[in-house]
Amino acid sequence: MDEVTAVATTQKQTPLAKWWATVGTAIALQWLTVLTLTAAAWAVAGTTGAASLFGGGAAVALANTVLALWLTLRVAKVGVLSPTAMLGGEMLKLGLTAALLVLVAAKLKPLMWLALIVGVIAALKAQWLALWFTRKA
Repeated sequence: MDEVTAVATTQKQTPLAKWWATVGTAIALQWLTVLTLTAAAWAVAGTTGAASLFGGGAAVALANTVLALWLTLRVAKVGVLSPTAMLGGEMLKLGLTAALLVLVAAKLKPLMWLALIVGVIAALKAQWLALWFTRKA
C-alpha cells in the first residue's frame, strides 16, 4: 500500500468512529479534569477534600460515561439518534447523577461540601474542553 492510499484509508472514518472520537474525547477530558483537581485538592485540603471533590466529580462523570455508552450503542444499532433516545439517555443521566450524589453525601464522612460542589461544577464544565480539543484546525 502506498502512502497516498494509506492516508486516504486512515482519513475515512465511519460515522460511529467519528462519533466515538468526539464523545470519547469529552468523557476522557471530564475524567482527566476530575482527577487533576482531586490531586490539587489533596495537596490543599488533604484526604477529606480530595475524596469529596472526587465524589462530586465522579458522580457527574460516571453518569455522563453511562450516557455516552447508551448513545453510542444506539448509534451502532440504529445508525441515528432519535429524540426519544436522547431524552431517555438524558433522563437516565440525571437520575443516575442525583442518585450518585446522594450516595456520596450519605457514605462519605467527613464530607467537605465546598469540595464536592467544586467537583460537580468542574466535571460539568470540563465538557466544554471537548469543543476546543475536537475542533478542526
